[in-house]
This record gives sequence, C-alpha cells and structure tokens, in this order.
Amino acid sequence: MTSLSTGTRREQNKRATKQAIVDAVAQLLRQGTDSALTAHQISDAAGISRRTLFNYFPTVDAIYSYPLHQVLDSMVESMGMASDSIPLLESIIQALKSDEVTQQLGQVAHFGAYVIGNEANGRITANVNEWQQATMDVLEKLGHRYPQADSFSIRVLTHALLGAGQAAFDEWMEHIPANQNQSMDISPELLATFHTLVTKAMHTLELGFNHFPLTNTCTSTSKDI
Repeated sequence: MTSLSTGTRREQNKRATKQAIVDAVAQLLRQGTDSALTAHQISDAAGISRRTLFNYFPTVDAIYSYPLHQVLDSMVESMGMASDSIPLLESIIQALKSDEVTQQLGQVAHFGAYVIGNEANGRITANVNEWQQATMDVLEKLGHRYPQADSFSIRVLTHALLGAGQAAFDEWMEHIPANQNQSMDISPELLATFHTLVTKAMHTLELGFNHFPLTNTCTSTSKDI
C-alpha cells in the first residue's frame, strides 16, 4: 500500500506537504467559515506561501478532491495483494482497515459534505468532471497494473468500485443532521459511520446480487450499519 514510507525522499516530502495542506483545510472547516475558503486563508493555515500552495495544487477545489484520489490509489495498490487465497474484493476490504485509509475516508466525507453544502449556496462551483477524472485515473492505473487483463472487465470493476463508494457517500449524507452547524465540525462517530458504509458497500460487491432481496422484508436503520 502507498504510504509516506515509500518512494524517494522528494516524493515523501511532496506527499507530506500536500497532506499538511489538506489537514489545514480540515481544521479551517472545523473552525467554521461564512464563505468559501480562499487560497490566502489556506496557505496561512498551512504555514506556506500562496505561491507554494499552487505549486502543489492547481486550484483550491483540487484540495477537496485529493483525499478521494488517495483512497483510490490505496485501493489500486491493495489489489496487488490479491491472490488465490485473498480474493480481489477481500484485499480492498482489508486495506480499508488501515489507519491511513481510515483517515483518508474521513476527509473524503468531510470535504464532500462541505462542497455539496457550498454548491447549494453558490460559494463553490460544482466540479462536474471530478468523478469522471477519478474514473479515468483508476482505469489507467488498473490497466498498468494488469496489462494482460480484459479491458472491459477492468472498466466494469472500476465503475463498480466507484459506484459503490458513491452509494456509501449518498447514504451517509442522510445521516448528517439537518441542523448541522456551519462549522462542519462533523463528529468522529459520523465519520466512522461513513467508513462502515464504504466497507459494507465493498462487502456487497464481494457477495454479489444473486440473493438481492426483491421484497421489502426489513427497514434499514442506523442499527444495520
């Protein structure tokens, strides 16, 4: 799995700086803001110059999507552990248990909720290409990792993984109280719920839909998560 302990010293430093910027944004959101965060606010909070900020991220919006790409990279890396004894989906589920991916998923949820909330009031412009770009990135990485694999199978797998993740996020958004304060200080319990939902989504893919319930035999509640 990709971590700060791998790669050259320069790559490690670059990842560390990017993560420091992301962490600074998360802290600013917890403190609350009446408007969309600016590059000046973020660079000050991260202890870097505005110029340095844009050396690492082309736009402020790119910061919000960075944790998502981290999680997807971790998933792709985890597939390298798949074998006859460890099926593909099980390798992903195991990767989701790591502290690193748990933290990344928390930031995916936190930033995603913030962006959606601010799209509604016009503070942030919707990045309609972000999900498509994430899809293309995963397709490319899986293609490189498994050059002999059928391209259609890779495409189906990629869309299944991303679709399951999106379903988990949509379900999680319904758990956020309607009166969630503007500070976006989302509780650790809510972030843990998102992690559980993503894991549950991967288990659903692993089990398949042969036994998909065709009748409403039970009502889903938070206790089911």
